[in-house]
Amino acid sequence: MKWDERRVEIINELKEKGIRPYPHKFEFTNTIQELRSIAKEKGNPSSHDPFLYGISTVGRVANIRRHGKAGFVDIFDEGEKLQLYLRVNELGDRYEWFMKYIGRGDIIGVKGDLFYTMKGELSLLVKEFSLLSKALIEPPDWTTLTSEFRYAHRYVDFLYNDKARNAMMVRFTLEREIREFLYSRGFIEVETPVVQPVYGGALAKPFKTHVNYLDEDWYLRIALELYLKRFIVGGFNKVFEIGKVFRNEDIDVTHNPEFSLLELYWAYADYNDIMELTESLIRETFKKILSTDTIKYNGKEIHLENKFKKISMHDSLSEALGKDVDSISDDELKELLRQNQLKPRGCQYVRGLMIEKLFDKLVSNNLQEPTFITDHPIETTPLCKPHRSKPGMVERFELYIAGMEIANAYTELNDPILQDKLFKEEQEMFKRGDQEAHPYDKDFIRALSYGMPPTGGLGIGIDRLAMLATDNISIKEVIPFPMISSKLIQGDD
Repeated sequence: MKWDERRVEIINELKEKGIRPYPHKFEFTNTIQELRSIAKEKGNPSSHDPFLYGISTVGRVANIRRHGKAGFVDIFDEGEKLQLYLRVNELGDRYEWFMKYIGRGDIIGVKGDLFYTMKGELSLLVKEFSLLSKALIEPPDWTTLTSEFRYAHRYVDFLYNDKARNAMMVRFTLEREIREFLYSRGFIEVETPVVQPVYGGALAKPFKTHVNYLDEDWYLRIALELYLKRFIVGGFNKVFEIGKVFRNEDIDVTHNPEFSLLELYWAYADYNDIMELTESLIRETFKKILSTDTIKYNGKEIHLENKFKKISMHDSLSEALGKDVDSISDDELKELLRQNQLKPRGCQYVRGLMIEKLFDKLVSNNLQEPTFITDHPIETTPLCKPHRSKPGMVERFELYIAGMEIANAYTELNDPILQDKLFKEEQEMFKRGDQEAHPYDKDFIRALSYGMPPTGGLGIGIDRLAMLATDNISIKEVIPFPMISSKLIQGDD
């Protein structure tokens, strides 16, 4: 590890003097944020006399400006800054000690009196100070840092980049508000296994691991669905989970192999009920965290106060093509795929999969305002109930906002005989080369065979919601520690 040589020397000097550069604890009276709140109530910027005596706080040193026998030091903590005023008058020899041994990045505790300077800057006249942690690496100029450095060493990004820190605060507040919304609707939060003997609930490549005690290969979950449905079978009628899922696939601006997913299941409901719930959830949670019904994303305004648009996949693709999809033959669909350099899932040129792929290419990116795309071809999912009035379709919707898929929902399939048949068809697709085909889950079929009530289910990508809430076009900006090469994480700066 490359440390700053002078800082290492200071550590050794302090230890020789019997001073601990990393003490165990420091008692303080107020955070910087609390001091700023108190100052708004009690302080008078036009009066330069102290108005709060004997208070103590903590922070990390940002800047040191020495002016002879006095100096100003900026410290920050939890995104808030405070100016310190140090003088020989109060500190004596300790003033020179501070200037010799304290540097940028060090964490210190201070005690003194709060006042406003002539320029109206809230400041603390320091009477005592303690070194709490000596930084061995000089803080960087974060404005010059590459994205790779920021993602690999996210703690530095959070310290010195207010935008990164604020994005995390919005994200975590969003998760809290989602939970509160669902609690208010009678849902209970449950937990499902992260490591599973059979992965499922989505069409994706899994991460595989080995359970030594059992001497079996297991998998990191790719979705929360199948175990949440087991809760429904078990008599829990409204359940949800917010958790990590893992898909061994591409990394790009909207995908990360490890991501956060909300899934919920509602017994005796269908996808129409879930559609209303989804719209309310997004509108109400965004209103609470942003205090507005209009969000700005990538230079465009998106309005959440209006009723979300609803259109079938069939009709939306027909609009894009300028002709009814039903009038287009399979060979013509295949030619359209060739012209757009596309291949359907698993290279299976089945009509429904070709329609899905053309929709993804020609329609989805253009859906800026919130839009529910309903009634997908039956070939697109093995876990959804066939449409009650549209042969060849399933009761499924996806919600798109700003050209991104935000949510996916079904009227869930609860017919064990049909589910068994669809799982077997997926296995045939796997044999023909579709690496994302759904595996056969015998225990899930057993669970359905005990009887699962009619159920509506929903999955929402938390990270993409956070992208919208923070106006970030890269998913890495809203994931605390995004996946990036270990060579960048472990290598030299």
